[in-house]
Amino acid sequence: MFMHRRFFRPFLVLIPFLILTVASSAIAGDLPTLEQILDRYVEALGGCENLANLSTRSITGKQIDDRPHKGEPVTTPLEAWADNTGIFSMVLHEAEGDRRTGSDDDHNAKLAFIFNPQGPLMVAKHFPNPHVTGTWDYDGKLYYKVENDLKFEYYTLYFEVETGMLTRIGYHWWLEDFREVDGVLVPFTVVRGRKGGSTNLYFESVTHNVDVTGNLAPSGQEQ
Repeated sequence: MFMHRRFFRPFLVLIPFLILTVASSAIAGDLPTLEQILDRYVEALGGCENLANLSTRSITGKQIDDRPHKGEPVTTPLEAWADNTGIFSMVLHEAEGDRRTGSDDDHNAKLAFIFNPQGPLMVAKHFPNPHVTGTWDYDGKLYYKVENDLKFEYYTLYFEVETGMLTRIGYHWWLEDFREVDGVLVPFTVVRGRKGGSTNLYFESVTHNVDVTGNLAPSGQEQ
């Protein structure tokens, strides 16, 4: 049957969308539960018992702000402290003086999770109402996609199907360079893509179960 080209062209445009929708639905039928994804994630990191033994975390490292339109990359020493309730504080030792940010800032949900030594055991605390919504194929790697009540493009959690590891948060944050510390894998690089470049965190030391009480000052305040 002949189809007029005016109607045929929009139909062609719809074909890839329809194929993608059907494929996604087929994959969704085989999705693991949220509990299965999180259990596998915890095991991949080192196990529930090892994570539960961590009460605090202290970090030293640097931030590299690399946005070419602003000039040469800027490297800033950093220190961060966190307890296992989701409270953290990070200080950037900038040339103009120290700048502090912390868990009292609503925009820091991702940092609060990453810094929390027991964060993987408290996914729902940091990302309310997590639920599995499908898979996502990016650059040849397949992820389970776990959305939550926070903004989709910034806070969706991506767990690698192959390894079980959480290596992406939203479209622009990557967790990389995992190293074992006290029996638990910790990301020593946090890639934070942003408009015009990136502002990445590189950890040089991670220490657990030390007193951090005096360092957990609110954002903008000195300890």
